[in-house]
Amino acid sequence: MPSFDQKDFPMPFSVRKILPSAQSQLNILGGVTLALAAFAAWSLLQPLTWTSAVPLVFVGYAFLRIAYELTLNRENVPTLATTFAGRRKIANFLREDASARGKDPYRVIDLGSGRGELTRVIAKRIPQAKVVGIEFARIPCAQAALVQRWLGPKNLSYECRDFWPFDCSDIDAAVFYLNPSMARRVGEKLHRELKPGSVVISHTFPLGDEWTPLKIMDYRSPFKERAYIYRKD
Repeated sequence: MPSFDQKDFPMPFSVRKILPSAQSQLNILGGVTLALAAFAAWSLLQPLTWTSAVPLVFVGYAFLRIAYELTLNRENVPTLATTFAGRRKIANFLREDASARGKDPYRVIDLGSGRGELTRVIAKRIPQAKVVGIEFARIPCAQAALVQRWLGPKNLSYECRDFWPFDCSDIDAAVFYLNPSMARRVGEKLHRELKPGSVVISHTFPLGDEWTPLKIMDYRSPFKERAYIYRKD
């Protein structure tokens, strides 16, 4: 397993601070959280009916989710989920790649797998794949592992750990949804470790100059989104 010095990754995943460019986003999320809390408090003061209960449930979930990102997850990359259309597009591309390369097992890793939405779709679409999700934040990782234990599939597993030391040399495809700075540093790590022919898919943000996109996949879900697809030379 290759080793890395601290200087190679000046902001390691396990101890990094929120990037300055993200501070304004946190301020916006804080304002949204207060607005949702105010709406929920007002709703609870009204007579509770089925009509009012449904939006209250959604508001409550949104409030708890944002509150988590601003408190317990504040030192980490926000656990943003790939949209339904994005999960389907990415999984279909990997299924075609696995079939064309005749890989069995076809090894896929999701760096920062969150609650496991994307990994579950990939594992179901590619039965011959061995899919591993790595997530440092314990709560979403535990959620993903619990769902997998109850519902499968069996070719999927999760590791609650820092992904920087993980050796990617035996991986056929790596996927992730990270912020721009983190995506570039992950690109450097994968460029060093991946074997030729391996696929890299970065949701939303491109990798560094050492990578040339094989394909840029655009789709709507309902807003326009993009995934950058690379293949290691």
